[in-house]
Amino acid sequence: MSNNNPILKGESLYKRFEGVLAVNGICSTLYEGDILGLIGENGAGKSTYVRLLVGEHIKDSGKVFYCNREVNWMDTYEALIDGVGLIHQKPTLVPELTAAENIFLGKEFTAKGLVDDSKVLKKAEELLIKYPINPSFDLKLIAREMSAGQREITEILKVLSFNPKVLILDEPTASLTEDESKKLISIIKKLNKEDGLSVIFISHRMEEVFNLCTRIEVFRNAKSVGIVKKEDFDRNKIIHMIINRDLSEFYPEKAVTIGKCLLEAKGLCSEDLKDINIRVNAGEIVGIYGLSGAGMTEIVESIFGLRKIDKGTLHINGQELKSIKVSQLINKNVFLIPEDRDIKGLFTKFTVRENMTISHLDYLLPGFLINKWKEKSIVKRGIKDFGVVCADINQEMHSLSGGNQQKVVIAKWLFKDCNVLILDDPTVGVDIGTKREIYLMLRKLTNKGKGVIMVSSEILEIIGLADRVYTMREGSISSELCVNEINQKNILENVL
Repeated sequence: MSNNNPILKGESLYKRFEGVLAVNGICSTLYEGDILGLIGENGAGKSTYVRLLVGEHIKDSGKVFYCNREVNWMDTYEALIDGVGLIHQKPTLVPELTAAENIFLGKEFTAKGLVDDSKVLKKAEELLIKYPINPSFDLKLIAREMSAGQREITEILKVLSFNPKVLILDEPTASLTEDESKKLISIIKKLNKEDGLSVIFISHRMEEVFNLCTRIEVFRNAKSVGIVKKEDFDRNKIIHMIINRDLSEFYPEKAVTIGKCLLEAKGLCSEDLKDINIRVNAGEIVGIYGLSGAGMTEIVESIFGLRKIDKGTLHINGQELKSIKVSQLINKNVFLIPEDRDIKGLFTKFTVRENMTISHLDYLLPGFLINKWKEKSIVKRGIKDFGVVCADINQEMHSLSGGNQQKVVIAKWLFKDCNVLILDDPTVGVDIGTKREIYLMLRKLTNKGKGVIMVSSEILEIIGLADRVYTMREGSISSELCVNEINQKNILENVL
């Protein structure tokens, strides 16, 4: 239960990066026992603000107060020792160390002057029992072999091992499964109720924020534009505050005209899939929805030739492909926007220019040298058409917000004429405004007679966007829903 005693406060904080004002005079207060949700579009200043609080970024001006005293932490470790822990959206683990070793890095248990690996593992196991986000998580797994979700769990356990008074979480559930996310929310609630833990929670998943937080503070254009108390939480009100305009309908109008079949999978079978039959027609968005592990990613990656198929056929424009290979699909103008953009969709240490053009070297390399004029033309068009916000075309990808990174991934493929676009959870970690832009872009494609297949982990997104929906259960298609059949009740009945 929160009270009126401030525990962490940012006062008139300012920060610029390469001339761009990332935090513009933000004043925000976290109270003891408070769970404060920070919401806003990507680039609104949320992540930069909390990094200023814990000393990861050096503020240009302003003050930070913790427990009524001014602090000037020089790094996140200083803040953590003092009782304020930040869990990053993208964990920074030592790749060659195990989960257990990463959790206790810097405070190892020793015996006779040497690190006691068995005790480190035992203490990590005790920590996982205390905070069972994923009870079956292998703590001996090496960080470089972990999934994004496993890296996030390791980071969470590492920070919680310090028993902080304040916990700051930046998009913690973006890479977690639905079950892991629910368990994390439950753990935060318990720590808040029983130990008085104060929390700042950043998320684009509004349902999570509504469920967890006692207050919501909205950031827009590097400023704080308002605070909403729990009793006043309203989705439409919050969305309006985030993007500063009314949305009569958040999703674009659905398809009016459906054309011929562009792509059809018949009887696909593999280790993970059982007799998959799906199709996408010109002019429609086809949604695929199921619970985590039901096989949605396996379907789209199999169609794109990334996974081995034991049986079944794939037809494009009515013609059966002799073999399902990535190169063949690309030549047929079928493109995939993958699930994990950092691992499968981007080169984060490359620039915007390099990422946007790397798939088109055949076009840019008529000889031995890249045609710089063509390259610049592609990138500038992609930035303009997809509204990518960046300082210039040579800005490195890792410094862009999640929403702008996703725009680059999409722009990279849609430079060429697209016949079918396949997307695997494209709006994960993306803000409300960018989601809307992606929805409009997909509908613009289908209005031109193209086809879209989209996997989503958000049921409301599937309902609002898809013209037809395939539900999945245990590697099989459990139903096909059309038009008026697409509602929450019908979907849940066929995935549970």
